[in-house]
Amino acid sequence: MNVNRRSDERVLLFADVVGSTRLYDSLGDDTASSLIRDRLRLLGEVVQTQHGRVVTEIGDELMCSFDAVADAAAAACEMNATLAEAAELAPSGTPPIKVRIGLNAGRALGKTEDLLGDTAKTAQWAAKNAKPEQILITQQVYDALPRIYRAVSRFVDDETWDFVALQHIELYELVWDVESVTACKDEQPAAVPARHAAVTFSLGDEDVVLNEKRPVVSVGRAPGNDLMIPFDFMSRQHFRAQFSRGRCTITDNSTNGTYVLLASNEVLAVRRETVPLRGSGRIYPGEPTPAKEPYAIHFVCR
Repeated sequence: MNVNRRSDERVLLFADVVGSTRLYDSLGDDTASSLIRDRLRLLGEVVQTQHGRVVTEIGDELMCSFDAVADAAAAACEMNATLAEAAELAPSGTPPIKVRIGLNAGRALGKTEDLLGDTAKTAQWAAKNAKPEQILITQQVYDALPRIYRAVSRFVDDETWDFVALQHIELYELVWDVESVTACKDEQPAAVPARHAAVTFSLGDEDVVLNEKRPVVSVGRAPGNDLMIPFDFMSRQHFRAQFSRGRCTITDNSTNGTYVLLASNEVLAVRRETVPLRGSGRIYPGEPTPAKEPYAIHFVCR
């Protein structure tokens, strides 16, 4: 939230355990309950570490409250990472526990953060619509995110939710693990690219280097982008690139799409999706054509 926010505004996070009914059926009530309680305890520790608090447990779901959007986003990402690590360390045969996460920001009153209020209902609704290990956030959360998290968020859908105000709610996904991202939801998962020290983007005489010290760049025709390209086919912010743990991804935010032509001549069409970069090649605003060649951004993973 911003510095001038109201004193009754909160960021609410719901984390819902996936497939708990199947766990109880397959493991038995005592074993499943013990496993879920342990994982919820780990998530509660994450919330505290990120300056939030667990408001309540609702069945196999946690409701958490934060004062700052950045803390809530960090907690959501860390929750998935913590559960993935716990699954790796668990004894053989222990089923992994995964959660769906939803975040919303707005007015929430009292110590229970107004469980029946609009802010909480929308956060819970976002969690219910998320896939396992997916983080869905509302426009209010997205608008207040620090740049590093906006760079790994992508528009999902404009959903209709009529429980309260018959309003359209725009949802975004906060991508918590760029290594798991694929080019398109209908495609098979791509091979995990090799790790690199840096990725260089070049346009004419201008070079921009992504690495651990500079992990995010934006490209578009509007002033304020790291690479500004005054071309009609470019959107105001056409795409963003993020560098994390030795790997680089680009996220398309445009009307005409972003096309990646790899040195191997493979073409990746990216429309409102995220893809990992590998090797070298060129990135085009829209489909590669001779007219767009002067605006192609060359990239090299080093």
